[in-house]
Amino acid sequence: MGAEPSDEELIRRSASGDREAFERLVDRHGEALFRFAARTCRGARDAEDAVQEALLAAWRGAGTFRAEASGRTWLFQVLIHACRRAGRRHAGEPERHEEASAAEALAADQSGPDERTAARQAAAALERALAELPAEAREVLLLRDVEGLSGEEAAAALGVGIAAMKSRLHRARLELKERVEAALGHPVGEIVP
Repeated sequence: MGAEPSDEELIRRSASGDREAFERLVDRHGEALFRFAARTCRGARDAEDAVQEALLAAWRGAGTFRAEASGRTWLFQVLIHACRRAGRRHAGEPERHEEASAAEALAADQSGPDERTAARQAAAALERALAELPAEAREVLLLRDVEGLSGEEAAAALGVGIAAMKSRLHRARLELKERVEAALGHPVGEIVP
């Protein structure tokens, strides 16, 4: 059995109409794309729509992939544009917030009721703070700190230089920390979305 094809190879094969190759690409990156969209878009329905729109655009646009970035980075680029379009469609509408399921998981790891309550409050404050960040800050945090893209990959996905990405990331981390501390009413250690 041969080595698993690269993302770039799967995209190239998709461009020639190979649906199986595209399905393998989606299987490989679909969860990460949805995680990103779920925290970037305004709700689960918008996230699902953005991922579907992005995947359709990726399928149709596979022939335009120039391999200037990795296949994974290219998929995130396409998704970022879909999320931004979804945001523009809802411009002016009030923000909605869906409770993070992570709060429950984090709380389950704590021992007593006070610790579980504190963990739920911290997780909810983190999710609210992340949701309230400007899109530019939220995107860079999610790409680097949640999805684990390298600096170069995140910069390429965002369409900015590495220095600009690093600057955005630094400011975003500081703003997220400030928002969480303000919500909780006390200083916190390192913040990881």
